[in-house]
Amino acid sequence: MSIIWAMLSTLAIGSGEFFAGSVTDRARSHEVSAAMFTSGFALTVLISSAWTGEPTTSDLVFGCLAGLANGVGILLLYWSYAEASVRSAAPVAAVVMSSIPVGWDVIITGTSPSMITALGLALGVAAIGVSSYEPGDDPIELRGLQVAVLAGAVFGILLVLLSFIGREAGGTPLVAQRGVGLLVTVAVARLTGPRIFPGHRADLRMALFVGVLATTAVVLFALALVDGSLSVVSVVASQYAAVAVMLGVIFRGQRMWWWQAVGLVAASVSVVLITLG
Repeated sequence: MSIIWAMLSTLAIGSGEFFAGSVTDRARSHEVSAAMFTSGFALTVLISSAWTGEPTTSDLVFGCLAGLANGVGILLLYWSYAEASVRSAAPVAAVVMSSIPVGWDVIITGTSPSMITALGLALGVAAIGVSSYEPGDDPIELRGLQVAVLAGAVFGILLVLLSFIGREAGGTPLVAQRGVGLLVTVAVARLTGPRIFPGHRADLRMALFVGVLATTAVVLFALALVDGSLSVVSVVASQYAAVAVMLGVIFRGQRMWWWQAVGLVAASVSVVLITLG
């Protein structure tokens, strides 16, 4: 069941990045970040009322730390989208993001996956970059890619922090997580510009919708961690960049390159291997 939750999380993240890429082209990335955390916080409060539990002090602390990482990560990721593009920045961030939980499981916790699972993890990480890389006519901004690397590293830390929240904690730690993320993004948006949220209503609505998708992805990821391995769930969820590419092909008529098709097949095979392992 954890693989199913992780795959649903992938769809939610990928859909959110698909829409976020367009709105960050028009509005300040910090304003988009603040708006998406606003709707996400409201949704998390609603979910937590039904997802009851018994969170410990440790659960709430890790929820707050995860919120700090999430807020910083989103600010960096959307900044990288504004500097470069989704097609170039998203794969870089996704590869770094998936590598950190895998390294944590293997190096820190000493988890030794089976040969089949290890092969699936390696194939999955490779498939992230291959399936979502898309060449463009515009020169890729090096600074945007550097920021994407930082964003991926912060998101990797976020996934590790979420794994420390207990199974019986319910939704309250996630409320803390979205609340801290909201405070971080609102503060940065206010300190760096005249507005907290995008000025145009269409951009604001889009950013709020992205927040709903992003929060849904976090909740699904947390559910996947209840019975799943951190490294396995992280690699499956990190296929979001490929989802964003597929949505671009379907709804915007963007071209799919042959290596992207190979990467999508490889991603599917990796999920199968991880499930069998």
